Amino acid sequence: MKPTATIAVSAALAVLYLVSQPTRADLIINGGFESYGGVGNSNIGAGLDGWTISGGGIDIVPPSVGSQFYWQPAEGVVSISLNWTSPATITQTVATTPGQLYSLSFFMAAEIRGGPPLRTMDVLWDGAVVGQPTFAYTGQGPNNMGWTQFMYNVTGTGSDVLAFHSTTPANFGPALDAVSLTPASVPEPSSLVLLATGLMVVGLALRYGSTAFT
Repeated sequence: MKPTATIAVSAALAVLYLVSQPTRADLIINGGFESYGGVGNSNIGAGLDGWTISGGGIDIVPPSVGSQFYWQPAEGVVSISLNWTSPATITQTVATTPGQLYSLSFFMAAEIRGGPPLRTMDVLWDGAVVGQPTFAYTGQGPNNMGWTQFMYNVTGTGSDVLAFHSTTPANFGPALDAVSLTPASVPEPSSLVLLATGLMVVGLALRYGSTAFT
């Protein structure tokens, strides 16, 4: 292949790479629970920025509460348990694009130092259950939580309500962290045009590289 043809192919491949990298802005506010109100590690209604808390309250777990209560989060420095005295629910209303497919991602573990062997919760989108993830508590410690990622697809309607509801009884619940909601990886129409152009350039370069590009 002639040098000019090689350059053309390289440029086209660069175009292909760029259009394959969609913008994935996270729509969730405070998905890592880093911003919260209240004192200590228990929070019934003192506030979790971006979220509404209902039910038996949640446990906020930041480093400042000390080693007796602390465990390593999935990201950042804070995570939560969905049970304080009993199962709780957190909800957030999200502005979406009607008809757009979104990828919902989060990490789940178990509140440690007690509780049932299986932690369960419901994930709801506009009141409908879209997932029922579970996590087995086998004695994990504060530095080895075994955080597990779960992902579900949901469709936007314009304004949607995301909820996490603990279905674990009593006061040792599922732990939750790193909630995100991003558009699914589907190229925009303009990207598809660029993709087609890039493929055409590659085809021409491969076909005429020995004659046209001299």
